Amino acid sequence: MARSTILVIDDEPNILTTVRRSLELEGYAVEVAGGGAAGLAKLVEHDIDLVLLDVMMPEVDGFTVCRKIKEDARLKDLPVIFLTAKGGGEALAEGFESGAVMYINKPFTSNKLLTIVNTMLESGSNLS
Repeated sequence: MARSTILVIDDEPNILTTVRRSLELEGYAVEVAGGGAAGLAKLVEHDIDLVLLDVMMPEVDGFTVCRKIKEDARLKDLPVIFLTAKGGGEALAEGFESGAVMYINKPFTSNKLLTIVNTMLESGSNLS
């Protein structure tokens, strides 16, 4: 069985590198994008099973990217998990309202990330 493909969208290169390495060591195929527009383009080019998405990015923020994913009939069931330093009740509410299934605050451990990703993909559940 082929492992799932995960798209990581973040404007911080060190986050992209760290998350990609952790996921690849776990056996996942990983695509990365350095911003929202590039991430949306990757969704057209690749068959993606899960999106890990930063909120605060220049040009197109994560909330907008998530809304665009959920508005696309082909992508609407794609699970989106926010990885972000933007905390607080309003940001959390906006994240879920935009269609995210989970919200992980930065900084996070690889173990926490992998536990959530593995659970989400192995259960095949979309919690939204």
